[in-house]
Amino acid sequence: MNKKRVFIFSFLWLTLLCTAGEAFVPKAPHLLYLVIDKIRQPVGIEAFQTKKIINYTDTLTPYAEFEERLLYAYPGRLRAELLSGPVKGFSVESGLQFVKVSDGVVISTQKSSLDRYSDIMLYRDYENLLTQLDQAGVDTQQVGLHRYRDTICYVIGTPFESTEPFAGLWIEKDSFFPLKYVIKKDGWAVEFLYDKWQRVSRTWYPMQTSIFLDDKLHAMIDVRHFVLKSLGDDTAFNIDYILKAYPKREQVNEIQENSRQVDELEKSVKDFGELVE
Repeated sequence: MNKKRVFIFSFLWLTLLCTAGEAFVPKAPHLLYLVIDKIRQPVGIEAFQTKKIINYTDTLTPYAEFEERLLYAYPGRLRAELLSGPVKGFSVESGLQFVKVSDGVVISTQKSSLDRYSDIMLYRDYENLLTQLDQAGVDTQQVGLHRYRDTICYVIGTPFESTEPFAGLWIEKDSFFPLKYVIKKDGWAVEFLYDKWQRVSRTWYPMQTSIFLDDKLHAMIDVRHFVLKSLGDDTAFNIDYILKAYPKREQVNEIQENSRQVDELEKSVKDFGELVE
């Protein structure tokens, strides 16, 4: 009789488990672990990309185009360099530090919301990525299922009542690729869309990123190619060294800095938001 009861209990438990399997939603740390297990963390990445900043004020110049090189030195270090355009500059992120240099002057030591499009590519450790989502205002205690582009996604940050836009990370349920990352901060809603994930060795990288600022297309990023390579621990990623090597200008807000940089490229292009890394 006892063996029969154990059998019946086990059968019912397995039946309930299988029935509930489709509705199971993992917690954020487990979900991010699955994401990182999918896209992998290499020793380093060098990516060459084209960034187009959309211009809605001048029909003759619909966008401003820049060439960039991104150097990822894992874990948690990124250097983004402008390779073309009248503005010469770069930004470096290392751990909790950030610095942006333009025309030989430090213009910011704070990572802006628009700079966060690289979070998904840079933080390929689930604990550090979880910390970045928290800092970006995503409620990592909330995880749900939503449909996006006819695709079922896990969504970190989804509130119980999600009729209004909210900060969150959309992850494709079947592939575990991040598809959408939304930040709401300082009165801005910034949305990053990741497309065309491409594999080199065991590492995946999105070849196209769209950036929306308050529901309006702000920039398009197309990666020409990327390679896996080891990047040394040199002064290129040393923020303390950079802060000593370059003079510091008085901090300005994102809109002011964008206007200054874009005006140097095209006098008629104004007020886009933050320009580039």
